[in-house]
Amino acid sequence: MIKTKTLFILGAGASKPFGYPTGIELREMILRRSVLPEVVSALTPINEQSKEYENSALNFISEFSKSSVYSIDYFLEKRTEFTEIGKMSIAACLIGYENDQELRKHSNGNWYMYLYDRLKSSFEDFDKNNISFITFNYDRSLEQFFYNALKSTFNKSDQECAAKLKKIPIVHLYGYIGLLPWQPQDVNNEVCFSYTQEVSKQRLRDALKTLKLIGSERRIEDRDEFKVANKLIESAQRVYFIGFGFDEINLERLDIKLMSGKPLIGTAYGLEISKQRWVKQCFKDRANSEIFLFEKDVLSLLKDDLKYE
Repeated sequence: MIKTKTLFILGAGASKPFGYPTGIELREMILRRSVLPEVVSALTPINEQSKEYENSALNFISEFSKSSVYSIDYFLEKRTEFTEIGKMSIAACLIGYENDQELRKHSNGNWYMYLYDRLKSSFEDFDKNNISFITFNYDRSLEQFFYNALKSTFNKSDQECAAKLKKIPIVHLYGYIGLLPWQPQDVNNEVCFSYTQEVSKQRLRDALKTLKLIGSERRIEDRDEFKVANKLIESAQRVYFIGFGFDEINLERLDIKLMSGKPLIGTAYGLEISKQRWVKQCFKDRANSEIFLFEKDVLSLLKDDLKYE
């Protein structure tokens, strides 16, 4: 069991061991037109010709390519006229990686399995583990993994597992690609979808409601997700940055001054030395704290640093 209040802040690299693309890989998928047919089909209303929507999608791909920015999120925040096409493209790419078996493979640095092993307790006490998650990712792999692990370990019902997991905060700052069937629906009456690779028109259309882009929507300070995230940061006793690229914009959107005086640990696998220097200086300046960066994968970091309690 983890007794110390521990916050995990997840970037794209956190989902990489489970087959999901990094930000740059997501960009390449879109530019290769990998999901163009599915997106055009979802965009095209019934009884209308798809040519106009195909041209719009091709224009989006062309402009994204010429922008030369790595992040599709950043591009869509600046080019809000492509919001609908962009959101559907992101969803179509990520849905294609919803493979339940990938979440249970012991190879490829499966840190979900390692963390779950460290959370060992009775079913009744599972939610007493002092952990929480802030994620910049849209995928649902973490929720799906925990749900399956609890259900199969303890032979509990969907409702019982859902109730337990609801007590462990998982905050998607930029939204997600739909609710899972066992998750309670909110006031927006979101449609639930199983964790499968089926890219349907309905799934892509519903992604317009659940994926959130800061630039085209409410101010950050008005977003409930960021308010909850800042409370988690403030109450945490230690913070792990997992697979996080330390993008300057994302760091600005987190109130990192609330991390002052806390142990801060992050993965820096593949992060260039100059960027590591900038990250360390950033935390000194904004949070008056030192962050320890490990040039290892997520699993290796947790094995080295996540203490037994």
